[in-house]
Parts: sequence; C-alpha cells; structure tokens
Amino acid sequence: MKIKYLLFLPLFLFSISFFSQKKDSLQVTIDFYQKIELSDGTKLSANIYKPYHLQNKKLPTILIITPYVSDENHERGLFFARNGYVFITVDCRGRGNSEGKFIPFEKDAKDGKEVVDWIGKQSWNNGKVGMLGGSYRGMNQWFVLKEFPKNLKTIIPIASVGPGLDFPKYNNIFYPYMIRWLMLTSGKTINQKLFGADFWNQKQEQLYTQNISFNNYDSVVNFPNKVFQNWISHPSHDAFWQRFYFTKKESEQINIPILSITGHFDSDQPGALKYYNDHMQHGNKKAIENHYLIIGPWNHGGTRRPKKELAGLTFKENAVLNMNELYVDWFNWTLKNGEKPSLLKDRVIYYPMGGNKWKYASSLKAISNSKKELFLSSINSDAKSPFTSGQLLENPIKKDITPDKISYNPLTNQAIETPSYQNKSSKYLTDQSYINDKEILIYHSNPLKETIEVNGKIAFEGYISMDVVDADFQISIYEITSNNESIFLQRDQLRARYRKSLETPELVKKNTIEKYIFEGENMFSRSVKKGSRLRFVFSMVDKPQVQRNYMTAEDPSVQQAKNAKKATIKLYHNAKYPSKISIPILKH
Repeated sequence: MKIKYLLFLPLFLFSISFFSQKKDSLQVTIDFYQKIELSDGTKLSANIYKPYHLQNKKLPTILIITPYVSDENHERGLFFARNGYVFITVDCRGRGNSEGKFIPFEKDAKDGKEVVDWIGKQSWNNGKVGMLGGSYRGMNQWFVLKEFPKNLKTIIPIASVGPGLDFPKYNNIFYPYMIRWLMLTSGKTINQKLFGADFWNQKQEQLYTQNISFNNYDSVVNFPNKVFQNWISHPSHDAFWQRFYFTKKESEQINIPILSITGHFDSDQPGALKYYNDHMQHGNKKAIENHYLIIGPWNHGGTRRPKKELAGLTFKENAVLNMNELYVDWFNWTLKNGEKPSLLKDRVIYYPMGGNKWKYASSLKAISNSKKELFLSSINSDAKSPFTSGQLLENPIKKDITPDKISYNPLTNQAIETPSYQNKSSKYLTDQSYINDKEILIYHSNPLKETIEVNGKIAFEGYISMDVVDADFQISIYEITSNNESIFLQRDQLRARYRKSLETPELVKKNTIEKYIFEGENMFSRSVKKGSRLRFVFSMVDKPQVQRNYMTAEDPSVQQAKNAKKATIKLYHNAKYPSKISIPILKH
C-alpha cells in the first residue's frame, strides 16, 4: 500500500496524517518531548503517539523505555497509533532528552514503575499499559515488573539481556564488547556511527596481541569508565548481579500475561530463558498458563527482524513471522479482550531447523523426551585434527586409554575461532575454517542411522586434569552432513575456577582429575539428518573477543602477562572416567 505524508504544525502539536488510495486514512498526533517528572525531581522525555480520531477516548497504552533514544521507535509509534493504541516511547534516565545520568541497570526498575504510574493517571489512558521491546528494552520490562505497578497488564520481553549471565559476561568470562556498548550509550546521543566503526575491532586486537591486562581496556580505548571498572570488580555471579532477577516470592506474585521471545542463536538467550524458567519454576498456576514462549531460528536482531536466511542457513518463508502483527494481536487479546494470536497453539512455540515448520509443546521440558549419549574415545588417534580425530561412541570404553592432551601457552596468541552469535560474516554458521593448526581436540560420531530431532542444550561431562590453578575451556558441536558440510549447533564456555558454582570461585588442585559439567550456552532445535556425523571440539578460550585468562590465581581482570602460565590439559575418557556428551532429542 502506497502511503503519502502530509505535515502540518498547529500550535505546539505536531501531527502526521496518513492518506492511502483506500478510504482507511488515519491521522496520528505526536506530542514531542513530554516531561515525566519522577519522585526525585528528574524529568524523563517521552514522545506520545495517539490516533487522532480516537483522541477523546481512553485507550490502552503501549510503552517502550529505551537507552537508544526515542527516535528509533517512530515507525512503531505510528503503527500502534494506527491500530487504536496510544504509544509512548521514553528515553532512559540520562539518555536522549531525559535528565539525569544513565548508569546501566541501576535506575530502570524504579523509573519504569513511575512511568507506568504516570501513564495510568493520564486522561488518554484507560488504566491499561502493555510494554514491548527487545534486548535492553526487553530486560527493562522484567525490571519494571519486579516493581509490580498496578497499571501494567502485560509485557512482551524479546531477547532480554541477562545482567551478569550473558552481558557483560558469560559464565563469568567478560567480553571487551561491553566498553563498545558503554560508549554507544554514553552521554545524550546515540553514537551509532562510532558503535559500527572498525575502531573496536582494532582495539580488541590491540588488547589481545599486546597482552594488556583486561582492567586497562577502558584506557586502551581512551574511555576511562567507572561502570566498566565496577562491573569487572564483580567477576562472580554475586549479589550485585542476582538482584536483577526474581526471587521465589516475586515470581509467585506475577499475575499478568507474558509473551517471551528469543532465538536459537540469540546472544541474550541465557537471560531471556533465565527470566522465563524462574517464572515457570516459582510462578502461580494462572500466570504460568498465560506465559507463552516463542523460540525461532534467529540471531539477536532476528528476534525482531526475522529472515529466512542466517549465516549460511536457509529456512522456509514461515520462519519470517510478521512481528508487528503478532504484537498487535497479543495486545488486542490481553488489553482489548480480542482473540488470542493464532500462532499460540500451545505455551511453547519453536522452530526445528531442518524440519522447517513451527511446533508446539506445553512446556520447554516437553520439547525433548529422550537423550542420546555419545562417549569420547581416541583409540589409535591423538584427536588433534579432523583427519586423526577421536571417536564419539554409543558405549563407553571398558579399558584404560591414554588421555588426550592440549599444550597451551596464552602468550602465543592462537586465536581459536568459533562461530559467534554476533559475527557479521555471511556464513559463519557453516564455516569450519577455524579448525586448522590450533591446539584443539576433535571427535566424530559414526554416521547417524536415522534422523534425530535435537531439542534443547547438548551437555558435556568431561573428566579433566591440568597443571595450573585455572583455565578457560570451550566446547563446540557441529553437524557434518553426508556432503561434508559443517553446520554449527552449539557451544559453551567454562572458567575452571567456577566449575562448581558461578557464585563462588575455587581454584583447581593441580594434576587432579575432576568432573566438569558444560550445560550448553543456547538451546536450539534442529533435525540432524540420517547419514550426518556429529563433531565435538574441545579447546581453550582464546580470541580477541573474550577476556584473556593467564591461568594464575589472581582474578583474570587484573592478571598480568608477565606472570602467565603454560598449561598441559588432559581430557580423560576411559572406564573410570567416561567423558560424554548428552543430546536431548524428541522421539515420536
């Protein structure tokens, strides 16, 4: 439909009129830079979109609170106003046209509650507010819900950030990316051009190749930052991070419908599923029944802008959901007593890649009903390359086998590359070039005798010893098709000092065999075809995009390269120490 725009400026109200070739023209009024005064005197800036022909009626309101400046939500504001809602986009404290200072995570909950309370008192609101947004804006909704404002009636948290779980660290391993994001959200403007500049790749390379201590990275980029320093002073998942999640009592109090959305390759899936699973575990029955989860074949951005192609993978057109239609259908159901969205045939909606059709389950646990275990072995092999790889066997070896070894020096800059959910290359999910000439261990299964639907997280139980007190490990799992194509399935990372708990570090006793549990970073769903093999890769975490561990007793943020240790890592797989991977599958 071709749309023309007519602009006019009566007094202090800027209005946009929409005319089409049909007779469904609708005017939208926009109130710019409206000030919402908070209890501490700080004034937040809001742009408010209203359907002109309904401006004398009380309507439900859709709210987004953003650190990325309200201009980003202009098209969305027009869309919801055209569909009979008041839409309001609010700049976070200290961002855009809002007063105050932006400190990520710190004021969002209380500020958001006061914004919802303010909306509920306006002449154009009917007492119902729904929230929407992805990434930080998704997390924001959970923060506001923890305050339980009475007018908040539903939320759609998409790709919700998990503070301390997936940003600015994962499994207590920090990412240099956090400084890049802190620069993006510093001051009042968006800083989008700088965020996309190659400057950041160069600085990460500098941090990596010059072996600079991680706590000096803010100085490396000439952006000394108190938030950065504060975050890295909490390397464990301590009370500083735990406060952003729901207690059992808070989960029990949730009483509104929720639509959670994430993707198989969403870099913030750990946070999105943490909020979801906590509610499923502790929520009241009625609220649980009205909490829906959609997991699509998407990366982080694809959770809002899905496509049928992703990094070398191709899906059917049905993977490309009309997200705006889904949002408005959800709000029509929860705020206007309309029909439930047709997609929501059960409480969990997921998309098996390779099967390429949406499937449904009553719970996340119900998407798999069996496990396939494969045990590591390396008879007559050193497991060092794809051509001399070890094996993944249906049954554990019943005799002693010499453990496989990795010799690792963190100062040699091996840069072990693996698929990144944030990677910009066009085919990173089907690229296996990372394998060459690295200190890694590789294991292959026999060709599958039947197609299996893998649903969930592939876990690894590994028996490991080392001659240092700490190290960072990584596992990666791939499907190798009968045509020798490599398809990335999943990865996980683990810092040895947190092998028993993310809350309490415990240094490793040298040369002692211990069991390490890798639970998997992201759950996924994929039909792995008959004739394909599974590839399991065990390696160290070593790349510019991740905090370096020099394997000393000090916290890795303050470790110095001059004290770096060399390590010999042994991975055992014998009768006494049966290292294995566990694959969750759905048997029909």
